[in-house]
Amino acid sequence: MTRRTTSRFVVAAAVVVALGGCGTPPNLDHQEQVAFARECTSLIERNLSDNTPPRAALLGGEDVNLDNPTVFYSILERLRGASTYDLHDPKRSTDTARQPLDDCSTKPRVLSSLFGSPGGTTTTTSTTTTTVPGS
Repeated sequence: MTRRTTSRFVVAAAVVVALGGCGTPPNLDHQEQVAFARECTSLIERNLSDNTPPRAALLGGEDVNLDNPTVFYSILERLRGASTYDLHDPKRSTDTARQPLDDCSTKPRVLSSLFGSPGGTTTTTSTTTTTVPGS
């Protein structure tokens, strides 16, 4: 009887180990976050790449300019990097699969900023003098 009991125990242990191996991979959430960030970057790049220079737009209230890749990718990492996709956020519990990517659409830059310097923003200061007529 002990041999039969030992065999059953070994089989049961093997089943538990096999089922445990079917669980969620430990880095799946992070990998999904990275995948969302990469897809977001791809959508923004494709949106801007067909434009004539300056290939710039607003994303999250900030200027992004594909013509300056270092700054472009730095801003994207900060605004839409992997850490921005919290898959356990209760506000996102009713999202469909692609809804997190809704935040990856850009808006046209303000027209006045298009006439500024190629580097982005310009500041103009003017002085107004008012003379009060004497009484």
